[in-house]
Amino acid sequence: MTHRRNQGFTLIEILVVIAIMSVILSFGLVVDLNIFKGDSFRAEQSTIVSVLSRARSRAMANLFYDDHGVCYVVPNYVIFQGNTCLVAGSELIPANVNIISTFTPAKIVFKRLTGNTTGATIHLTDGIKSAYIIINNEGAINW
Repeated sequence: MTHRRNQGFTLIEILVVIAIMSVILSFGLVVDLNIFKGDSFRAEQSTIVSVLSRARSRAMANLFYDDHGVCYVVPNYVIFQGNTCLVAGSELIPANVNIISTFTPAKIVFKRLTGNTTGATIHLTDGIKSAYIIINNEGAINW
């Protein structure tokens, strides 16, 4: 008479497979979170460049026959008319509060018709990544 062994997996085999799957899944989650953080950082850069471009376009189009500028007042980027930040009629664009934006100087003003400015640098950081957006005297935005 032949003995027939039970077919199936042992408890040890099942635990080993679960451990391997846990390691693979945890590595995948870490990679996905880093990709998300990178996407947020690049999105904030794009937002700032868009805001600067919008203000420069308004100045060059001589909208309301005045200069236009951008400043950062937590938690918003402010597109303003004239030389004073936070005046009536300013446009507020929400900023990502997890990314620190430092404007040097504190406001960037584009001259009407030419789009020229005194030059400025914006430093972005999320504690890990860091980037600069540089606006030259002619109003060109480099990032």
